[in-house]
Amino acid sequence: MLTVLLSVILSIKFVSAQSLLNSANVSHALQQDSQLHQWNHWLNHRRSMAASPTSATVSGGACQYVFVEYIGSSGAAITADDIARFPKPPSNVKLSWVVAFVADAGPSAAPTGEFVCTSGSLCSGSKLDSVLLSSLKSVAGAEVYAGLGGPLYPSWPTTSAPGYAATAAQSLIAFAKANLLAGYDLNFQAGLNDDWVKQWTSIVGTLTAAGLVTTINPSVSSKEAYIKLTSALGAQVGQINYQAYGDTSIVSLPSEAAIFNSFKSGGLQQNVFGLAASSACASLSQITDLVCPALSECSTDGTAYLPKVVSGVMVVDFDTELAAGSFTVVSAAYQALGGHCDSVQKC
Repeated sequence: MLTVLLSVILSIKFVSAQSLLNSANVSHALQQDSQLHQWNHWLNHRRSMAASPTSATVSGGACQYVFVEYIGSSGAAITADDIARFPKPPSNVKLSWVVAFVADAGPSAAPTGEFVCTSGSLCSGSKLDSVLLSSLKSVAGAEVYAGLGGPLYPSWPTTSAPGYAATAAQSLIAFAKANLLAGYDLNFQAGLNDDWVKQWTSIVGTLTAAGLVTTINPSVSSKEAYIKLTSALGAQVGQINYQAYGDTSIVSLPSEAAIFNSFKSGGLQQNVFGLAASSACASLSQITDLVCPALSECSTDGTAYLPKVVSGVMVVDFDTELAAGSFTVVSAAYQALGGHCDSVQKC
């Protein structure tokens, strides 16, 4: 009798444990299904955006421009309330944030292809802070990109490990899925070589196939490597966020056009003029003297652009103007993009 009773008790415990295990498996599966649903929803949104007209369209008679704002490079604490202070763009301006920075977790001499958030203000360990990401997206329905590399990223090795590009692409796709990112802004600057061009040609191709957007962020010192990259990728790179604030050769519309034309990829290209928030007076002069004369203009039939040079502005960065207590450069750029270049005041 005692043996039978023990057998019944053990059977009940086994069934209970099995039920708990099944319940945990179901919960995990539901969580994965929810994440997959979120990603598929976002991916479908991205594809519909890609299928719709972009910089050659007009809304309500106003030209459509892009505005890119870098955030987090200082590493200083940023809150949701800080982000809420950021000015909303004019209705004809599409806002994108770029979060600084995501980088390879491996040693500088031998990158592994596993990408994590590094010391930026929006990093939460190796991930991005989900609350702050939501705050960014709530500003005028903005898209969020992660900046890859950054000015302090070490020089690229002469030769990458076998399979690096495949590993890196899958790591970046997973990171984008986890954070619902629109894509990545390539901001590698130091020691770019032929292996860097080779690896990132392959990586960007895989990211594009996965529905992610890749923009590039060349400077005067790194532009030659990016010219090779855009030549290899063609229309897969549709936006050039050029660090014009550091290029003293840009003094006129022809010199400005020459820089952007060097990145021509064969597709519809957004040329974004980069301004430095840390040099407000210089940036205001660049807006009036170089951005305004270069802005693309709507044609008389309201369906296309006249062939000018610039289709947007980038400001580097949010942290600087937040610390200064005023978004002076951002506001002036909004005036220019909103059709009010005559209202922009120099220092």
